[in-house]
Formats: sequence, C-alpha cells, structure tokens
Amino acid sequence: MNLLGFGQSKEENKPKIENEFKTEEIFIIGECNLFFNKSKCIVKYENNKVTDFTFVGNMEIFEKLDEKDDFEFKHFIYPPELYIRNLTLEKNMETKIMENNHLDSEVGLYFGEHGSVEAQVLIKDGWIRIIGFGEVYGKKYPIKINFKL
Repeated sequence: MNLLGFGQSKEENKPKIENEFKTEEIFIIGECNLFFNKSKCIVKYENNKVTDFTFVGNMEIFEKLDEKDDFEFKHFIYPPELYIRNLTLEKNMETKIMENNHLDSEVGLYFGEHGSVEAQVLIKDGWIRIIGFGEVYGKKYPIKINFKL
C-alpha cells in the first residue's frame, strides 16, 4: 500500500463507520484534552429534551498540564465546565447551537469566566458528542466532547 491508496483492495477503501467518530472519552479545548471529572458531570435528558448536560474537566489532568510552561491556560485556577440546559434536540437526536437559535436554552463554557458556545450536539449509539467552538476570554477555541452514556 502506498500513501495515495493505490494498490488497495476495494474493502480497504471503504470508510469504516465505527472509526468515523472517536470511541474514547475526550474533553478537548484548543489542543488540550482535559478529560472528565465524572463525579461532577451531569447528564439529564428524556427523549429529545436535554434538562442538563454539564461536563467538567479533570482537576488532576488540569494540574499536570498546568506544570508545563507552554500550557495555554496556565493562568486558570480550575478546569473548564461546559453546560447545556433546557435544549430541545431534533427527532434524530442532534441540533446545532448557534448565536441566534435556542434562545430559551442556557449554553456556555465556564473557564475563568462565562463564554459562548456554538456547536453541534448529538446523542447516538450511547455517546454524547459536542463539536464546535467555545469562547475563552474573547478568543474562540475548538471544542470536542465525546462522553459515554
């Protein structure tokens, strides 16, 4: 096999659906995986109504990252918390949160101060997935969350 994919069988060229989404738990802001403090995370939803999704970063991981000189969030005291409350998902169990929709929902990223979040939220195959951008002190960072139900 070469890097361009020539010489591969047809089976090798098919995308593997189970690999399209990472099947590991992650809480990434920017380039930092802060993992989860599972004891502080809250997942409450029924059917397509989200009452409370609260995802909190792991303090031990945060402190280890804080020891590095190049850790971008070095001046923060606590790991981040992403929260989504009172959100209605589409029937396919996903929705996009943008600046001008879901105005009756409470959505944000607390990391030193409250920042806005624009993201796609999806519940599928026993996972909550959130992919988008969150604001930290006026700067937008990519956010990726995979949380196993």
